[in-house]
Amino acid sequence: MIREILSGLLWQGRVALRSGDVRVFAAHGYVDEGYRPSRVPFLSVVGPLGLFPEPERENGRTGVATFRVPGHLVGRPRASGDSVPPNGSLKLRLDGRATVTLTGLPGGSFASTATGPALAAAINARLADALTGGLFQEPTGAPLTDPLLLEALAGVIARWDVEGSRLAISSDAGIPSMEFRSSVEVLPVAGGIEGPLGLEPPERSQEGRVFLSKIRAPKAMAIDVQVDLWAGSQVDLASIMDTVALSIPTRGQMVLRPSLLAEDVPEGATTVRLLTRGEPTTVLSLVHLEASDQNLERARGGRVDLTPGASFLPTSEGLRLSGTGTASVLVYPMPAVPDPFHADNPAPDGLALSVGLRVAAGAVAAQSLPVAVLMAQGQPVLRLIVRYEQVDTRLMGEVVATATLAQATGTQVAETRWRLPVERLEAGVVLHARLEAGEGVVWLSADGVPQPLQDADATPAPPVAAPGVTVAASDMVLTLGAQAGTPLDFTVDHVHLVAEPVGPLDPALRRSVTAASRLKPGDVVVLGSSDDGYRVGKQRFQALVLGLDGDRVTLSRPVEGAWARGRTLVFQEECFFFQTQLRRRDDLLNHLYRCCVDYRVSALMDEPNARSTARLVETPRVDLIARGAARGASGHPGTSVTEVDTARRGTI
Repeated sequence: MIREILSGLLWQGRVALRSGDVRVFAAHGYVDEGYRPSRVPFLSVVGPLGLFPEPERENGRTGVATFRVPGHLVGRPRASGDSVPPNGSLKLRLDGRATVTLTGLPGGSFASTATGPALAAAINARLADALTGGLFQEPTGAPLTDPLLLEALAGVIARWDVEGSRLAISSDAGIPSMEFRSSVEVLPVAGGIEGPLGLEPPERSQEGRVFLSKIRAPKAMAIDVQVDLWAGSQVDLASIMDTVALSIPTRGQMVLRPSLLAEDVPEGATTVRLLTRGEPTTVLSLVHLEASDQNLERARGGRVDLTPGASFLPTSEGLRLSGTGTASVLVYPMPAVPDPFHADNPAPDGLALSVGLRVAAGAVAAQSLPVAVLMAQGQPVLRLIVRYEQVDTRLMGEVVATATLAQATGTQVAETRWRLPVERLEAGVVLHARLEAGEGVVWLSADGVPQPLQDADATPAPPVAAPGVTVAASDMVLTLGAQAGTPLDFTVDHVHLVAEPVGPLDPALRRSVTAASRLKPGDVVVLGSSDDGYRVGKQRFQALVLGLDGDRVTLSRPVEGAWARGRTLVFQEECFFFQTQLRRRDDLLNHLYRCCVDYRVSALMDEPNARSTARLVETPRVDLIARGAARGASGHPGTSVTEVDTARRGTI
């Protein structure tokens, strides 16, 4: 819990804090007074500095959820002298209703370690073929047509237990119309191999069960932590403290183990997908696209239009653009009904564009790679391209950022160039362009590091300034790639356009989200509405984790309400904190301005693991005995509970 509290403060600092037009970087600090950060502005977190019980605060409640273990059939262990004849058959009855005959199963001796896995793979393949071919039958012999049962039968699976040298066949979890019955039975059939497989008689046959998962009530504790804010000037420190007063106030709330949705969650869903890495959508986000978003962006749910040559890669690897392929998104559309809050220019003071870029190998000098362009009424608001040129003996990729700004006499173009090694572009880099309209300059950074303007090799010419106002307007279009074509394929893993000239985020932020792989069954998952990515609104939904499959998390109960991926924050726990002390500790020798803020965090410390109890009863039997009535020596007044062999109800 303490580790999650420290990480939660870092998350909040990386997302929310700003110093002028620069995002604040954050990391764990030290109690040592000699500690100094590697860069400014900076936020360091130190803790725990104190740990106290809170006897005046009520402990949390026990978390409870039900989960199902499907019906299964486990065969007897097979010895090295056992074998299965080739071209055998196996007839199964699943859930007491669906029957299927699997034919053409391979044979072999169990003296070979490959025989068992091959048989399990063959059974799974025949089950899949039977499902797609409509070979499942009702007990009457008629074809099975129940769509819910057919969908559930896709979960039937055979596995070979290597350690026990035995075959196991598991059914699905059951469906409501059949009272969630889940079972596997072997039926006799001509040429059957159930005996050689050890399935007749089996070692164990068990119908589906409902189990109860419990988490003990957490204990109320208070943890003292210290947040150090570092800046290079008094003005920067004052800017940070302005944001601290809003994002980390004297009293507030903080989420622990934050996650981000990989797709929208409809009402009634039992699973959610989580991003493995990403950043939250903010109020000022005009376009936000992550690798898993496919054809919808996150800021407003706008459609992503692809042309031939552009496609989203499988397993959320990003958006690939090749040849003449492009991906375009409508930005800041004009509302159908006049809205007094809809400004003509959404970003008059400037904007920021962040692109996660990875370019394919094979570049040669004089090639030009069109990365992104934001167009408004036929004018490029902001454009990013990469031009390859030979510098001495080394091939470099020159990032060229141009922006159009309006002045009283017309428009002018601001331009910034930055040479990056071609190896860095091929390995993957996060390019960030910040258009500051007042200065008329496009400031570049890569992986959070600003462009070295004093390095003549990286910056052969200073940025060309053109002070003015951006030409942004309604119905803009952000395009990745170009219709004229690109000489090299490139992949974009995220795009974030913000209607404010903000600096780059701390690269550690994208890696700090809690991916599905870091969860385990029994963990608490809370969905909360959020407009800024770190503060949670009043709408909440809570469930427990029942299972994990890649980036998909199975929940203990259906989701209530609909949740948009860009306006939802997923987290495990929420803490309350209040400020106990604020003091200045400047370092005159190193020209560092420092403010130390102490917080006390009230948290409920959970048990690290959930535990499963015995299976639940389905029908309670209550026997009432009148007080004073005669009863046997072993009789006791009260209630008694009879446990059933099968659990077939959806709720207990």
